Amino acid sequence: MLFWYTLRALAVIALVGFLTVGLAFAFKPQWFTGADVTRESALWHSLSLAFMATVSIIALMIALKPEKYWEMLLPLAIGKAVSSISSLLWARVHTGSSWLELNTIVDGTIALIAISLYTWAKIHKPTKHVN
Repeated sequence: MLFWYTLRALAVIALVGFLTVGLAFAFKPQWFTGADVTRESALWHSLSLAFMATVSIIALMIALKPEKYWEMLLPLAIGKAVSSISSLLWARVHTGSSWLELNTIVDGTIALIAISLYTWAKIHKPTKHVN
């Protein structure tokens, strides 16, 4: 039981973080990119916002019913791992991009935490389906 309360609390923390960063990126993209959204960057900006909305919804689902939606930790972990790895690769191309380097660390850490929680949840999963 303690595991599920812990998972719920961590999902709420993640939700607040994802929403905060997503909203900041939506309304102040220059904080992250150093420039306003342009014709050339609008697609990538939109995709980034869609990703933040998706991980926010995943976190909300887990926060509301961790025993039912714990399996959503896997797509969360995969999404954050891909974000981390691609940021690392882009940081190598665009040396000196502190935002890419920071994203590599933050999203990589979130991916590791999510995959660890997913593994623990498999061990602690309820014996019957939870509605």
